[in-house]
Amino acid sequence: MNRATLAIVCLAVVAMLMQARNGQEVPGAAGTPGKPRDGRQPLTLTHVANSGVLLATGTNKVLIDALFTAAPPEYRSPDPAVNEKMKAGAAPFDAVDLVLITHNHPDHLDAGLAAHYLEAFPKVILAAPADAVEDLRTRAADWAKLAPRVVVFDLAVGEQATRTVAGFSLTAYRTWHSGQRESPMNLMYSLRFGGWQIFHEGDSDATLDEFREFGLGGSAIDLALVHYWFPLVPETATLLQEVLRPAHIGLTHLPVRLEGDAPGKINQVRSHYRDIFLLLPGMPVKLFPAQPDPADQTQVKP
Repeated sequence: MNRATLAIVCLAVVAMLMQARNGQEVPGAAGTPGKPRDGRQPLTLTHVANSGVLLATGTNKVLIDALFTAAPPEYRSPDPAVNEKMKAGAAPFDAVDLVLITHNHPDHLDAGLAAHYLEAFPKVILAAPADAVEDLRTRAADWAKLAPRVVVFDLAVGEQATRTVAGFSLTAYRTWHSGQRESPMNLMYSLRFGGWQIFHEGDSDATLDEFREFGLGGSAIDLALVHYWFPLVPETATLLQEVLRPAHIGLTHLPVRLEGDAPGKINQVRSHYRDIFLLLPGMPVKLFPAQPDPADQTQVKP
């Protein structure tokens, strides 16, 4: 190898390392664990559809709002092949530890599918709001067998509860559903998972003050999964920049009609955030390499 070729190779390696440092997709790296740093394993995110994701780190996996089949036409449903993989426990959906449900809407939950999933995989734990669990109960062939593995959060709006679920620390926050609706019960979740602090807001209509009252600004969030419009609306942009202050932001619940325009709109505000990305159909698995807790990873101010 001559010097010119060696220089090109070195530059390519540096570029890939910089991508990885910023939590960007690195071709060929998704699903390939790197060496843990500061006791943390690399994290991968597989987008299922809408707000549904599979998160994996080390040997642990969690599905959030991923068990559904038929969203309203304005939103994407999971590809049938992906649903078949989940139902069969095929990679990357094998060995799931925990299923989280934020609320009982058809673009977040198919209760029949969730009941089948629990019946098929007897080690999986599921956590959900009380009204979603009641729907699940009516769809189960033998609820008595499933009930011990179902964690029910029966909270009033404004209440929160922390439990150890499947070995992870999980806090649920009850909020109004988007549109100031009390029904269905909407839960936001904060999950300590393999050394990462994960936040998912479901379809929350909580105000900036309500987020503060929950105390969500008191801990460093590694990855926040929030509605696509959060960085585009002043109040929720302030929430991201001054309260949640996540190291990485995944934007969810994108209507089909906006899939073409949304990337350009997010690019206009990208400089205000350390790492922000849209969950789009067909996106590659996203890798977040192991890195120190992001206590100093504050958002860039406008």
